[in-house]
Amino acid sequence: MRTGLAPLADGGSLAYTLRGDGPPLVLISGLGGLASFWNAFAEICAPYFQVVTYDHRGVGGSSVLEGPTSIDAMRADLTGLLDHLGIASAAILGHSTGGAIAQNLALAQPERITRLVLSATFARPCAYMRRLFAGRIELLDKLGIDAYRRHAVTLLNAPYWLDANDAVVEAELQAAAARSKPTDAAVVRERMLAVLGHDAQDRLAEIACPVRVVVAADDIVTPAYLSQRLADGIPQAELAVLPRGGHYAMRAEPERYRDAVLDFLRGRSSAAGTRT
Repeated sequence: MRTGLAPLADGGSLAYTLRGDGPPLVLISGLGGLASFWNAFAEICAPYFQVVTYDHRGVGGSSVLEGPTSIDAMRADLTGLLDHLGIASAAILGHSTGGAIAQNLALAQPERITRLVLSATFARPCAYMRRLFAGRIELLDKLGIDAYRRHAVTLLNAPYWLDANDAVVEAELQAAAARSKPTDAAVVRERMLAVLGHDAQDRLAEIACPVRVVVAADDIVTPAYLSQRLADGIPQAELAVLPRGGHYAMRAEPERYRDAVLDFLRGRSSAAGTRT
């Protein structure tokens, strides 16, 4: 495993991690934006790919986020990272907010993506998502970052997984509180506003690469019907609906998640891809 810091054109930088050798695979994290989100799955992929993970701007070891951001800006940061690493094109897996970034890249620079997995994500926030995120922003503003994080774990993790792993989640919350920065709440707020500003629904037909859309049936953050809309709108898309797993299906159902995406990313056919 190798780590580095990629300079960006505007003076910012992104902290990144590389694992394995082979064709490049970029794993884009969701709202939390940490490269470490992918640690377990990146190890699964490393025998087949050079796996790239990174901290988004304002998060972890990357440079600070100053003011508002957008999915466009997050895609520009990713492009800067790819340029720094000398990666002309790669397989891309974007989860949730990362899926919005991946869609943006597929539309702005289609030549940079060989195969695309859109994981628990959306093309346009629906009324449910807008109300959910408005509530999360209100909670953040009124009760602070620690209360926001405690609430988030009940949304993101499948209930049955959380019941069996409550001590793990509590340790993660304590670690997040220990490394918390004064700017964290502002960064999370701006990133949620960026999520609400993403809208690629009317351009989905322009995405020309092979796409696997994957979601768990019990996801309550980006409900499965949003993945259905993605699959319906993208010409070469296949939809894989996992029977359960919540928003973090790669954590709750690692084998099912692996089977739904890894063979596809390697260019192989898989029975996991079912359009419903």
